[in-house]
Amino acid sequence: MEKEKKVIKKMDDPSGRGSLSGYKVPFPARQRPYSEEEIQTVVDVMRNTECQTQGDHMRKFEADLKAYTGANHAFAVDNCTNALGLAATLCRVGPGDEVIIPAYTFCSSAISFARTGAKVVWADINKETWVIDPKDIESKITANTKAIVAVHLLGMPADMEAIMAIARRHNLKVVEDCAQALDARINGRHVGSFGDYACFSFHGAKTMTTLGEGGALLVKSDEDAALVPGLRFCGIRGFEGERERYWVPAMSNVDTDIDGVWPYNYCMGEAQCAVGSVMLDTLTANTDKIIEAGLKIRERMSDTPEISFNVIPEGYRHVMHQFVMHFDGSAFGKNRNDLMDSLTEEFKIRCIVQYYPLYRYPLFQKFGLDEANCPVLDEFWENSFSFPWWCAPDDETIQYVVDSLKAAINKLKNS
Repeated sequence: MEKEKKVIKKMDDPSGRGSLSGYKVPFPARQRPYSEEEIQTVVDVMRNTECQTQGDHMRKFEADLKAYTGANHAFAVDNCTNALGLAATLCRVGPGDEVIIPAYTFCSSAISFARTGAKVVWADINKETWVIDPKDIESKITANTKAIVAVHLLGMPADMEAIMAIARRHNLKVVEDCAQALDARINGRHVGSFGDYACFSFHGAKTMTTLGEGGALLVKSDEDAALVPGLRFCGIRGFEGERERYWVPAMSNVDTDIDGVWPYNYCMGEAQCAVGSVMLDTLTANTDKIIEAGLKIRERMSDTPEISFNVIPEGYRHVMHQFVMHFDGSAFGKNRNDLMDSLTEEFKIRCIVQYYPLYRYPLFQKFGLDEANCPVLDEFWENSFSFPWWCAPDDETIQYVVDSLKAAINKLKNS
């Protein structure tokens, strides 16, 4: 008898996150709850802070982030997508330029550069680490290449030493997309401190969130850093020189920071900045919990060759922002979809599939960005999936998902 077709209703949240009935292990919308100290910090700003944006809390958060990451300059912005947009502006990319971006990433990594009119050239992933492959980057550089976007996807650092060496040889700008990699490090050095620019996300799904949205732009050079405040806030600055009356000709001036480039409004509120500073104090401890949970699953799955994980190079701190695995059921004619059917229906674990290769999405195809040569990604993606993940699952949950995954694979083998 032919298997009855399932009808899947359209989800309110296309990410697959959020509380849903019927699952023993759902995929949470938020990595961790707010602490009482964080809640009280927000209340205090609401009650007592006169300036609700671009004030002392912003300056403190920027200083704290600069110290935490080892950056030369740090700027709070309203989200990581706009941080990437500012980086694209500072790279001076536009029509006729090419930017090399991994095809395996969240869409905003590419949208912010494609919007300028530049051509996106899709880079493949490394078959072991699952992040952008430096060798593939170099093979795709042309006379029109102007920048490289190195994405530390899933919290795994890209090989920044190799990427920076390539950039120096070809005189290219490097933007680090660290949206999922706060606290990720290479030999103790924080990601985001290698390239010309770095962009961070404090979205609600991240290990640290500034009330659901938020981001930061790190800048290496003093010259570029001087341009950011005006670009970030409508070109507003003080009038130069002494004035007889502070209101003549007006309270503030509006001008360009880069000739021919309109400014934006990408500011972050004071309550968000204040809670960000508090969260930085506990970030490393929370990341340690996530890493510990991830390593437990890896160890407990070590006797199951059908499941593999990305390789963590020596000296790399992989913060495991999402817990992605690869399934190989080719020996018994099964694939990722078969496995997820079993995990979803029989074991009530809400796994998800993330980051369709960007050149397969209608958005990029409609703008003519559907050509790609990414054989490693094409082979890897078809059988990758993610466990539900947060900071941090308890040992009982970890053991349940491990036992369920093994049981599901055994059932597929014998079906």
